[in-house]
Amino acid sequence: MPEVILECSCGDLAKLIMSWSNDNPGRRFFGCNKFGSRFRKPCRFFSWFDPSLTPRSRMVLLGLLKKLRTLEDTRKRERRTWFWCL
Repeated sequence: MPEVILECSCGDLAKLIMSWSNDNPGRRFFGCNKFGSRFRKPCRFFSWFDPSLTPRSRMVLLGLLKKLRTLEDTRKRERRTWFWCL
């Protein structure tokens, strides 16, 4: 993959971030470090790196994320149970 570095509207280099929203799970985008921050003048630069997901891909990813979260929650509960038993 060729290295791509975008410069945002404020002149800083944009960073590559991964979205984990329900609309775009696992989709990468470029965003400014100042985006959504408490800077005096926040930068609103945003550009998708990956193409849109197909509806099927989105559904599969969301299903896998749900299973992962369920397993992580179960593991946390089991750890707490073992901790109290010791």
